[in-house]
Amino acid sequence: MLKPPISRMGGKSKLRKTIISMLPEHICYVELFFGAGWVYFGKQPAKVEVINDIDKELINLFRMIKYHAPEVERMLQYDFSGRDIFEEYKNESIGNLTEINRAVRFLYLITQSFASKCGNYGYGTNTKPGQQIFYTETLKNLKERLRNTYVENLSFEKIIDKYDREYTCFFADPPYFETAGYANDFGEKEHLLLRNKLSNIKGKFILTINDHEKVREWYKDFNIKEVQVNYSVSREKKARGKYKELIVTNY
Repeated sequence: MLKPPISRMGGKSKLRKTIISMLPEHICYVELFFGAGWVYFGKQPAKVEVINDIDKELINLFRMIKYHAPEVERMLQYDFSGRDIFEEYKNESIGNLTEINRAVRFLYLITQSFASKCGNYGYGTNTKPGQQIFYTETLKNLKERLRNTYVENLSFEKIIDKYDREYTCFFADPPYFETAGYANDFGEKEHLLLRNKLSNIKGKFILTINDHEKVREWYKDFNIKEVQVNYSVSREKKARGKYKELIVTNY
């Protein structure tokens, strides 16, 4: 299993073994909301694989790792964790940057920010700075994993329309319902659109979502597995602890 180069809110580090064990046989594997890619980097490669995310900077990062890993490493190897450097990257206009420069900027911000949200500089008294330096062997492994993968930056509904076949397995890990902290708005309208699209596919899907009464109602006609996940990334102690999540499948 490979470790993703970044962390992401809602990442599946604690659930990926469970999810991978539940994947059906497939020829084409599609992630609709890629994020950090914990499941993708943990599973055995399929014949055809597709990773998609609406976040342009995230997808650009993985494209640059795929095609220009040595240059990304070269530009980051002498950087260190510093508040001023963080603010410079944060306030830089991406319109003036090359795709490689954008990838370096994004990688620095996400590894040096609190909870990997790119907003505030992350620091601590009992933890080391986030690791933004990726050594040659690490990047080489990530590059090899991405070699035969289609990297998309489209809405989830367009990806479903393009790649849906009887032999396709979709993994959906959308922003959780009525949960704060996500960069993109994803409300009831979007969740119902996703449910409707997944309800009519030819292939199979596996979806992870927070346990909410509305979510249970939306997916009542599918198989629902309840799991518990321990979350610890929060400034407020009351927000930490075990939470129920749902794994929904149509098989």
